[in-house]
Amino acid sequence: MRDMVNILLSHNPNSFDRAAELGIDLTLAGHSHGGTLSLGFVHRGLSLARLETPYVSGWYEKPGGQLYVNRGIGTTGFPIRLGARPEITVLELSRA
Repeated sequence: MRDMVNILLSHNPNSFDRAAELGIDLTLAGHSHGGTLSLGFVHRGLSLARLETPYVSGWYEKPGGQLYVNRGIGTTGFPIRLGARPEITVLELSRA
């Protein structure tokens, strides 16, 4: 909606590209659990989730929108997390 802040809650962060094209101001997503197996200590950004999405965890910006991907507290596949600490995020939204 024009002249309003638009927030999209999306399970899959891959929706961000289209959301930004549509002018969605903020997309909040999860899905990849931060990669569950993230080897950032070996090489920055090295994560199994990168095979599925460029948006693994954290904050991303592009013209038209912003994205925050939460690592969550669960696992996918094997019940293990390595290098992808569990996360519960608290965001405070305020008017600019």
